[in-house]
Amino acid sequence: MKKRFKFLRTLANIFRILGVIACALSLLGGIILIVLSISNGNFWSLFGYSAYDGALTGITTGVIALVTGLLTGLVTYGYGELIFVFLAIEENTHRTSVFLEEMQKEQE
Repeated sequence: MKKRFKFLRTLANIFRILGVIACALSLLGGIILIVLSISNGNFWSLFGYSAYDGALTGITTGVIALVTGLLTGLVTYGYGELIFVFLAIEENTHRTSVFLEEMQKEQE
């Protein structure tokens, strides 16, 4: 059977790829922020924070970036999967329709 809705399949794959990229970048960015805040308090002095305030700000920012980025990536990946679910439902419905039409022709 010929695959239909090629653009939707492409779009779903793009969403899945973007979701993985968003998860990877947020994981990397969050870890970098947390490591910078723990290891080097002087980094945050560039922004006018003391060593303690800079560490606290860095950890908080890193955790928030990590969580929101991962959630954003998962939701984006989920959109891609949702499109594939809808395409599978359409394909199954189409097959069922064709099957029922063939059964009806056989009965006549």
